[in-house]
Amino acid sequence: MDTQKNKLEWVQALRGLAAFMVVTVHSRSVLMDTGLGRAVADHVLLPMAMGVDLFFIISGFLMVWTTRDFDGTKTYLWKFLAKRFARIWPLFAVMAPIALVVEHGFAGFRDASVALSYLEGLAFIPHNPGASGIYFQMAVGVAWTLCFEWYFYLVFAASMFLGRRRYMALIAWFALTLLVIPISRGGYNLNVAAQPLVAWSRYANLAINPIVWDFVVGMAAGWLYGSRIRIKQAGVVYAVASLLLVLLLVTWRRIGMVNFFGPHGWGAPLAILFVSMVPLAKADAIKVPKWSVWMGNISYSLYLVHVYVFEILQRIAADMPLSHKTLEVALFVTRPIVAVICAWLMFRCIEAPLSVWVRKRLLNLRMPWRLEAKSAVS
Repeated sequence: MDTQKNKLEWVQALRGLAAFMVVTVHSRSVLMDTGLGRAVADHVLLPMAMGVDLFFIISGFLMVWTTRDFDGTKTYLWKFLAKRFARIWPLFAVMAPIALVVEHGFAGFRDASVALSYLEGLAFIPHNPGASGIYFQMAVGVAWTLCFEWYFYLVFAASMFLGRRRYMALIAWFALTLLVIPISRGGYNLNVAAQPLVAWSRYANLAINPIVWDFVVGMAAGWLYGSRIRIKQAGVVYAVASLLLVLLLVTWRRIGMVNFFGPHGWGAPLAILFVSMVPLAKADAIKVPKWSVWMGNISYSLYLVHVYVFEILQRIAADMPLSHKTLEVALFVTRPIVAVICAWLMFRCIEAPLSVWVRKRLLNLRMPWRLEAKSAVS
């Protein structure tokens, strides 16, 4: 595996896994009407929501690894932001009006309060941090994660202004926002859904939320991946990772861990697993199935599309002459399959070409520093 693309196939596979885990946990809603179904949904499928933590860890990793050739110029910084924006915003901008129509009909466009909530989402602004815990009462439900994603991109980009000192700046920033400020406000805890709200800024609530530790873990893993540190014996990695995971699971309740997002929940075991995969990947000890890389390619489309595919299929199924139990099983099985098919079409027809188009337009903008550089040369 010589190219960067091949080296990161394991990351792309994990991205696909994370997306399908989220799809699975959302599909569990059809199982809630029976005792057995609810038990499966709550105890087996609910932890699949950890796919979100995995997404965030991967993002932190990729930001460090893909910017290892940072040259300190404003042009590089602009390219970084342009590529990040083109990666997540265009498809989101397409899905937001689709979501509005699915949930409110075309009349939703005429309701200012409804339309505003979707517009705020497009600006990655939490709609109401105090209304639904970490979900922020976003109009496009899954967009709460995009708020954190874009916040992280902005912080990472801002650090680039300091050139070689950018990682020192990031350490200082995360120490301030994830440790100093929360501790100074009293009642410090790592529960992502129980943080005291920042009243003066909805956006500031992103900075102090402990789920940001997922990105920090990913950044540390990215540094490790690019370092000279190597562990040649895979057995050592497996043994240490297994020991840490067993210790964590055995003491889970005793140390107050919860079945939810963040370092106080699913983020902790995922951090152990992801960091453990880094030395294995460096030693080329991870074999990645091609289908999992394909799933990673469509993961963003799958993440944004699946909720609305589920909702439409639910409405269609409501008119079918099937018993409740048959309908329940049929929806649980078919909804993820249809969602994957729709995501593939969305990726091929909209996400990929639109992202490329937006990226090219942004990179071709005549920015002031580029004009100055051309003038100096001529």
